[in-house]
Amino acid sequence: MTTHPLILRVAIATPLRCLFDYLPDAASNLKNLQPGLRVSVSFGRRKDITGIVVSISNQSDHPQHKLKKINHVIDEHPVFNHKHLRLLKWASDYYHYPIGEVIFSALPSSLRKNNSITKYNEKIWCLTEKGADFETKLIKQAPKQSRLLNYLQQRRSPANESEINSIYSRSKPSLLSLEEKGLIRRSTEDVTDGIIKINRSPFTLNKDQQSATKEVLESIDNASIFLLDGLTGSGKTEVYMTLMESVIRAGKQCLILLPEIGLTPQQIQRFKDRFEVNIAIQHSGLSETERTQYWLAARSGKAKIVIGTRSAIWTPLANPGLYIIDEEHDLSYKQQDGFRYSARDMLITRANRDKVPAILGSATPSLETLYNVKKDRYKHLILSTRAANAKPPTYRLLDIRGKKMHGPLSQTLVDEITEHLNNKNQILLFLNRRGYAVHLFCHSCGWKAECTRCELPYTYHKNINRLVCHHCGVTKRHIEQCPDCNEPLLLMGHGTERIEEVLTTLFPQATISRIDRDTTRKKNAMHDYLERIQSGEIDIMIGTQMLAKGHHFPNVTLTGIVDADRGLFSTDFRASERLAQLFMQVSGRTGRGVKEGTVVVQTYHPEHPLFEQLIKHGYNYFCNSLLQDRNHSSLPPYSHMVFLRTEAHNANDAKHFINDAAMQLNQLTNNKLLLFGPIPALIEKRSGRYRYQLIIQSQSRKALHTYLDRWLDKIESSKSAKKVRWSLDVDPQDMA
Repeated sequence: MTTHPLILRVAIATPLRCLFDYLPDAASNLKNLQPGLRVSVSFGRRKDITGIVVSISNQSDHPQHKLKKINHVIDEHPVFNHKHLRLLKWASDYYHYPIGEVIFSALPSSLRKNNSITKYNEKIWCLTEKGADFETKLIKQAPKQSRLLNYLQQRRSPANESEINSIYSRSKPSLLSLEEKGLIRRSTEDVTDGIIKINRSPFTLNKDQQSATKEVLESIDNASIFLLDGLTGSGKTEVYMTLMESVIRAGKQCLILLPEIGLTPQQIQRFKDRFEVNIAIQHSGLSETERTQYWLAARSGKAKIVIGTRSAIWTPLANPGLYIIDEEHDLSYKQQDGFRYSARDMLITRANRDKVPAILGSATPSLETLYNVKKDRYKHLILSTRAANAKPPTYRLLDIRGKKMHGPLSQTLVDEITEHLNNKNQILLFLNRRGYAVHLFCHSCGWKAECTRCELPYTYHKNINRLVCHHCGVTKRHIEQCPDCNEPLLLMGHGTERIEEVLTTLFPQATISRIDRDTTRKKNAMHDYLERIQSGEIDIMIGTQMLAKGHHFPNVTLTGIVDADRGLFSTDFRASERLAQLFMQVSGRTGRGVKEGTVVVQTYHPEHPLFEQLIKHGYNYFCNSLLQDRNHSSLPPYSHMVFLRTEAHNANDAKHFINDAAMQLNQLTNNKLLLFGPIPALIEKRSGRYRYQLIIQSQSRKALHTYLDRWLDKIESSKSAKKVRWSLDVDPQDMA
């Protein structure tokens, strides 16, 4: 260790798990250098890349003459404060992931370059005197301009460009045209920044909602964690907004995480209707500029509400007051590649560090969360009734063995659909499988159409007449005859396209919409579908799990779960929990208004205990039974798990690497940790690579993490590691 006048310890987006030492450049004001600043540095052959100063020291492991100087300081002020840097450092340590990549993943992509922050100062648009009284219908042949001008006239106050874009996509050309006409102008200041207007709720809180709100407010200045456990349709969002009202009036900010982009437009509009404050949005559907502007508004404290998906957990806040994660059980909160963090767990960690309450909302809480409630780590708030006195749905468990079928739909379900259509109600049919047919099969010789890169069946998509691998994305031309024996091929299994075809034939007068990843690829497509559903334009919705989460469809009175058996016999120990959650979430879309709802469950296994426990006794009873099973088996949450995952074009390379890694870990720990492997992943081959994993388990989280850093150093330097791709997954949620 050598002593120097001043050493900048800089994080760089590289797989190396360390910081890099640099000297200040001659132009730097040493008094202004501080952690959190972005700096331009030379690194390897790259002469100008972005780094972030994490700490400043006077010691280095390297002699001063070998240290490079930074090129220059990019920012006047840090992009992250000390507290946020410590959070990111903790995440790097806990997930054993390179600190540079963790820190840069928390920045908008535009700020990972040497761009000046001032470049992203947000534009504010306001009416001119002419525009305030201008008749919008006079703007002929420009309907978008008319809508934008009408929006600003109705609003009666300036609007951020990013806010306008969240409502009217690709609005920039129309805004510029209105500016040329002298109807609107750009401003550098938003006079509404300091104004807080909160509209009165149209709802009155029921007894459960009042009790939950009161308990959280009593801990509003503490780091208490709450599980808001409410039936689907019980009014969890109204509880959120009532609490947010108190927080915003106190001058603090609220961070709300949602599981999917598809939920965001509907939820954002609800918050905008209630809170006339600056709202920042964070999700991957935004442009680079929009995301940066929202991020800067949150960091400065200008945005009082931040709403986003998983990655929004890293958004810095100037004055945090409340953290909320909706549908906390959802698997999408766990990053499944690269930096494999859990947004839910990070929200709890962040709340504890900021001494701010956190609310975990769900109608189907995860077993980990229920376990923490049992251990008195979280406070349990229960909403036991649906809002506005809506009744829980009635279940019909339908044994379809030997029954007359119309493709994937039984005659009984078709009769139910007919009855509900005649009563002018809406119907939701759920099948978590895209495409038309799941297998292409030769009845004569047994040949199957399989992806050569994954060795799994292709799915036939009739609308594009192609075979698609849902694991690696490869597509190929559809074939109708067996390449081995030239016999006609059979289509086996059903997807959402097949249901759509059957319904179109059976109900030609009905408006039918299929809502899955294939039909919602375009920007705002999901938002358009939701608007059409709310307006009553769509009679029958066919959807995957996109429609199962958080949506409010008051006129849906029938939900059909087309294939309830998927997941009943999986080798993943979490499969029963996931299936139960999906079952209850889908069921919760029906009967949310004044009309009663019915859920028809098609199954070949009506005697399965999962259905009996969920339908007769409810989700919490089922979870208590699962927790007992997990306890007896010493599975999470009664133990702690880490997966070492590897993949290689040669299966032996992958197995050899894991065998080496397991041997090294046993030597380090004297067999104090429980190891399983190498075992194949549930999907053993994907994209031409064979996938194996080593499962590491321990009753003690501390003991487990104590050994990991030393072990990873050994893995990184091993010869076998150079032949494979590998990653560490702490607290894994998916066995695939």
